Amino acid sequence: MTKLSYTFGWKQANTQQIHISFDVQGHTKDELHLELPAWRPGRYEIANFAKNILSVEATDDSGNELKIFKTSKDSWIVKTPGVHSIRIKSIYYAAILNAGSTYLDEEQLYVNPVNCCFFIPDRANEACQINLDIPDDCRVAIDLPPADGKFSYSCESFDRLADTPFIASKSLQYKSFEILDHVFHLWFQGYIKPDFDLLINDFKAFANEQLLTMGKLPGKEFHFMFQILPRPFYHGVEHTYSTVCALGPGKSVFKAPLYDEFLGVSSHELFHAWNVKTIRPVEMHPYNFKNENYSRLGWVYEGITTWYGDQFLLRSGVFDFIQFSKTFNEKLKRHFTNYGRHNLSVADSSFDTWLDGYDAGIPNRKTSIYTEGSLIAFILDSRIREYTHDAKSLDNVMQLLYADANEGKAYSNESLINVLDSIAPLDHAKFFSNYIHGTSDFEPLIREGLNRIGLHIELTKPFTAIEHAFGFRVKDSSSTSEILLVAPSSPAEKAGLSTGDELITLNNRRYDADLYEGDETVAIHVFSNEVMKVILMQSDGAVWFGSRRLVVNKNASASQQAAYKAWSKHELPQD
Repeated sequence: MTKLSYTFGWKQANTQQIHISFDVQGHTKDELHLELPAWRPGRYEIANFAKNILSVEATDDSGNELKIFKTSKDSWIVKTPGVHSIRIKSIYYAAILNAGSTYLDEEQLYVNPVNCCFFIPDRANEACQINLDIPDDCRVAIDLPPADGKFSYSCESFDRLADTPFIASKSLQYKSFEILDHVFHLWFQGYIKPDFDLLINDFKAFANEQLLTMGKLPGKEFHFMFQILPRPFYHGVEHTYSTVCALGPGKSVFKAPLYDEFLGVSSHELFHAWNVKTIRPVEMHPYNFKNENYSRLGWVYEGITTWYGDQFLLRSGVFDFIQFSKTFNEKLKRHFTNYGRHNLSVADSSFDTWLDGYDAGIPNRKTSIYTEGSLIAFILDSRIREYTHDAKSLDNVMQLLYADANEGKAYSNESLINVLDSIAPLDHAKFFSNYIHGTSDFEPLIREGLNRIGLHIELTKPFTAIEHAFGFRVKDSSSTSEILLVAPSSPAEKAGLSTGDELITLNNRRYDADLYEGDETVAIHVFSNEVMKVILMQSDGAVWFGSRRLVVNKNASASQQAAYKAWSKHELPQD
């Protein structure tokens, strides 16, 4: 019999208060130490879930109150002299709906247990049971096997529980499909009419490609759980046997361009079942739910996953070249318009996700593990393919890491270099030093890799002419034009423009970017800390905040066309 169990229910859904009972049997100590996770895997920042706990109390098996008190922001002690069975009752406020949250309303109970479930540190490896106190006509999306009793499920440990989101609702919509001895479940919650025929056709294609590349998933079944919101939204969170993706607006999910993003996040999160849920850096093996899990390898577990999420859509034919190039162009734009790439390496930016990784942060300080990591993945793949004449690729690296992970081995920076060198001895230690732990320019290597497969990149100007000429970005609103960013060493910075300044005039006329006609010198009026300033800017001829885009080489050689086909599994586009 399971000695640890959790029961979830509610008294009045509109209060958005989930009532959780944690029953502990077989206790033998005078104190019971309880912990609540401080963060959730998939978002590498402290979340302080305990702030959502409205109340907590403890009783023995006769209903007698036990003394309980906090010892830290998310730790408790229960006094239990001679008590062997304890019930911890808590009320969790669940009013935020995204792919990693916990939420309750009249339509659904949606729980990420890592947000709201206590655990006992020295019993975290014990099996537990989940019980749902919900109406009989609910459907439940969950990736756990049933236990005795309706709406009861078995779980082998707290780590597994923390990795198991579930949705209980009367309005869940559901289909499944099978491919390569795996069963994939598709669950939709929200106001939407899913096009399951389209969905299953596309999901079969990219899931098949991932399975052929990586081998079996950690489990034979995988659940895609989709929270469909009425407003624009895009978010996904990985789990070993499932994923939750939140998207909106619901009316647009099966229309371009949101459907491409829907496919992108789904492919990305499926690949995470291999990369980070199984292939894991040493710093997260196992997860420490109480403290930061610092790692400089975020470019691997998020960046390489970002790369493969789109690459598998291209290889499988779900995306054509135009759809894929839009995703690649967006990565290039984020890279080239972020001057933080000259300041903080992607490895150090990974370490600092725990500091400000999901906020804009101060100007020009850091890079993105998603963007930079995906470009590094392309570069590494290109180098391996060129060295081995397409006999090997980054696929082989991921396969070796997966084989190690199945033997319980995590990877480090040094072991990853060794794996890469075993596939292609290209002095990856030097590459890591320059491009991952350093801030060397990616562009020459990107150009080399693209040229090999019959592609190149050309300069684009995604913003207004005046922004590109003088090196500042504007955040427009209905009434003001605020300086969003100023490029380091740009004419705007040298002239005295600051982030946060409010643009008032351009050459003595109300500021409008369309007024700029290519003048080398302009005068602007700004409010800077409530003081009016006149700033004269002199263009230096450079293109500031310029981006790049993919272009097909119309005169690609036979070897370039062959390399493109080996890379994408398709012919090089003619236009």
